Amino acid sequence: MSQVIRIFVVLVILLITVVVAAMVFDNSGYVLVEFNGWVVEMNVWSLSLSLIAIFVGLMFFNLGVKATLAAASGSKNWIGNWGNRKKQKAFTAGLIALAETQYLVARDHFKKIENEDFDGINLLAAAEAELHLGQPQQARGYWRMATTYDKAALAANLCLIRDALQQHQASEALVLIQALSEKQQGQAPVVKLWAQALGQAGKWQELKDKLKGWKKVLGDDYAAIMQQASKGSFSEIASKEGATQLKQNWQTLPRSTRKDPAQQAAYIQQLIEQGMHADAEHALVEYQSSAPHPLLVPLFKQIKLPNPAAAIKKLETWLKKDDLNVELLSALGHIANNANDKVLAEKALSKAIKLGNRQEDLRLMASIKESQDDQSQALQLYKKSIEKYASS
Repeated sequence: MSQVIRIFVVLVILLITVVVAAMVFDNSGYVLVEFNGWVVEMNVWSLSLSLIAIFVGLMFFNLGVKATLAAASGSKNWIGNWGNRKKQKAFTAGLIALAETQYLVARDHFKKIENEDFDGINLLAAAEAELHLGQPQQARGYWRMATTYDKAALAANLCLIRDALQQHQASEALVLIQALSEKQQGQAPVVKLWAQALGQAGKWQELKDKLKGWKKVLGDDYAAIMQQASKGSFSEIASKEGATQLKQNWQTLPRSTRKDPAQQAAYIQQLIEQGMHADAEHALVEYQSSAPHPLLVPLFKQIKLPNPAAAIKKLETWLKKDDLNVELLSALGHIANNANDKVLAEKALSKAIKLGNRQEDLRLMASIKESQDDQSQALQLYKKSIEKYASS
C-alpha cells in the first residue's frame, strides 16, 4: 500500500510540474515522430504527459510483478508449513498413544515420520512401541538408525547395550561401549552398564581395576559392584587353586584393598562357600573391631559352627549399645540357631520380630517352634511370613 501511495505522489508532482511549465512557457512546441510508416504529431506538453503515463505505468507493472512473486512465495511457505504441521501432529499423536499403551496406534503414527528429522527421538519412541509389541528385532533397527543423530546417539547406544546384556551377549555390549567416545564412556549410565558387562563376561579382575576410577561416578552403587567383582575374582581363585591359595592371595593384596568393606564381604563370603566357617568368623570379628558394618553383619547369619563364641560375644557387645538394632538381633538369632542354641536364638528372634517383623526371621522362628513340636505357633508364624512376602 505504501508503494502505491508513493507512485501517486510522484504522479501528482510530475503533473504539477507540467502544468506550471505550460503556464510559464507560451510556446508549446512541436514534435513529430515517424517510425515504419507510423506518424505521430504532438506538442511538448502532450509528449510530457505521455512520458509520465508510461513511467507511472512501468512503476505499477513493477509493483504487480513483485506482488505476484510474493504471493507465490507465500503459497509455497504455507504448503511447507502445512507439511510440517502434519508431521508434528503425527509425532505428538504417536507419543500420546505410546503413553496410553496403544502400541499399534503409536506404531502407525511413527511409521509416517520414520524418515523425518526429529533428532532421532521419533526413532527411540518407535523402538519402544516395537518392544511392547514383542518385536525386538525391529526395535534394534530403530535404535541403530537413531545412533546417526547426535542428540539421540547416546540414548540409542544405551538401549542397544542393555538389549545385548539382556540377551547375555556381554561381548557385543563391550564392543558397543568401546565404540563410544571417551566423554560418553565416563557418564554414569554407561559406567554402570560397563560394569555389568564385565561381570557378565566374567572379567572380574578387569572390573576391579576399573572400579578404582569409577568410585565417584558410581556413588552408592560402588560397594555392591565392588563386592560382586571381588566375589567373582575370589571364586575364580578358589575354584582353580583352592581355599588355601585364596587366603594367601588375600594376604598379598594391598592394605587399602583388605580394608575395603566390599572386598572384605566378598572374601568372607567365599570363605563360607568353601566351608571355612572358622576363618570366616575370625575375619568378621577382626574386620569389625570398632563398629558393625552393614555389608558384613548379614554374613554372621551364614556362619555354621558348634561354638561361635567370638561372633556371639561381638554381636552381644554391640547390642548392649544398641539393643533395638533389628539387623544385629536377626544375625544373633541365626548364628545361635546354626550353633543349635535354640534358647538364645528364640530370645533374639522374638525381639527382632517384634521390632521388624521380617520374613526371614519369621520363617526361622517358625522352624524353631516346629522343632519344639509347637505346631500351632509354627503355623501362625508361617502364615505371617507368607503375608509378609505377599505384601512386599
